[in-house]
Amino acid sequence: MPQITTGHAPTTINTFVDLTINDLAAVAVHIQSLDPADRQLRFGSGVDARSTEAAQRIARSMLQGSNVTTFGMWDAAHERLLVVGCYGPVPQKPGTVETGTSALPEVRGGMSQRISDWLDPRLVAEGYKRIEWMFYEQNERVAAIAKKWGLKVTCYQGECHAFIDLQPTANAIKDWLDRLDQLMAAVRNEPPDGAGAKL
Repeated sequence: MPQITTGHAPTTINTFVDLTINDLAAVAVHIQSLDPADRQLRFGSGVDARSTEAAQRIARSMLQGSNVTTFGMWDAAHERLLVVGCYGPVPQKPGTVETGTSALPEVRGGMSQRISDWLDPRLVAEGYKRIEWMFYEQNERVAAIAKKWGLKVTCYQGECHAFIDLQPTANAIKDWLDRLDQLMAAVRNEPPDGAGAKL
């Protein structure tokens, strides 16, 4: 779930990359850099990541979890992870993927949209149909994002669920591929193949 607040993102434009077990130390440092309230909202009230060992256990579970893909955004010097996120399929819900992210305070403000713009096309390419957000009811930041995006939210015993339909993203990619195919066909003076129809 996005840990996003209002604020000003830096002018440096970074991008997201996949993370591996080689990035374990950096992921652990990112987790430890979150204040206690953020850690509770992201990982749960029973998680104590103040020690290096505890933070590394959480990081290892993210980087080596079954069917879990972990990604992040480094700072300009490639020394700190400003954003860490992961996603994976939801058991017994075909086509549904669960995502979770955390961001350091210095890059909050519009970061949830940047993550969505990067991540959603990837999820479509991997065959997912919708995203499921699971977050704690007291997480007002994520609740506000869900409301802003017009998502239906259901809560039970302190846990909330919101769903994002990926079909509009799939349609947008198909339209873009069709336009690109038409452009290339015009350049080659050939009939288009309808590349977007392959999605």
